[in-house]
Amino acid sequence: MTDSPDLVTYRLEAAVPGDPDVGGLAAYLTLNDPERRNALSDALLDQLSALLQQAASDTRVRVIVLTSSHPRIFSSGGNLDAFADKRATIIKYAGLARFPTLFRTLTEIDKPVVCAANGDVLAGALGIALACDLVIAKASIRLGCPEINVGAFPFMISALIFRATGRLVANELMMTGRLISAAEAAAAGLVNKVVPDAEFDDALRQWVADIAAKSPLLLGMGKRALAATRDLPLDSALDYLQAQLALAFTTEDLAEGVLAFKEKRPAQWRNA
Repeated sequence: MTDSPDLVTYRLEAAVPGDPDVGGLAAYLTLNDPERRNALSDALLDQLSALLQQAASDTRVRVIVLTSSHPRIFSSGGNLDAFADKRATIIKYAGLARFPTLFRTLTEIDKPVVCAANGDVLAGALGIALACDLVIAKASIRLGCPEINVGAFPFMISALIFRATGRLVANELMMTGRLISAAEAAAAGLVNKVVPDAEFDDALRQWVADIAAKSPLLLGMGKRALAATRDLPLDSALDYLQAQLALAFTTEDLAEGVLAFKEKRPAQWRNA
């Protein structure tokens, strides 16, 4: 961690309200630089990456949630002042590694990561949202890639956008800089769920509770399998997935899940 102020805050709470023994804990990582509209500075990205690793290594944590303390903005994206400063190009290039590192971290953590988009998700922040496993959004927010409006291009997040939506939609977002509503984003496959603003907090906690009630072991295995096979040819993906399913058959959690279903009772996950 850096010596900077808390640009990202970290709190733990019961994933299933009032009962941490059932669903473990949820880790809430909140972007907290409202004066700069949560611009993705080097210090903020470093803190976010470190706290993600902290949540990932905490065996009590079942679900990780990214959200914002700003009343209207999740994040405005990359720090424009840094784009135009006079540092040597090689220094800027090295600093940019923070983005792919963060995107890979979000993908590789073997716990579900939810982006709670409670404000506008802009530019590089859209990449963060799309690197998460699930995105829930307030109905009032906007999403988009306005970089082209200031003479830049969303190079770093284009691969994530192309993996989340169709080519023509992706091109429109990146080439026009137009911001879209949460409803449009959901229709394009960029958001899972859109919730009226007044219902957002309750809907988020219900989502967290639903996910946390599942087997952490099988969720982790499943997330790793999805990441490993996303870009494989079909035959190679099927071979890998067959092996993972066979491995799942050896786990106590799969046997417990089937037994609990038959006995019509909540499963008691052993994470083994």
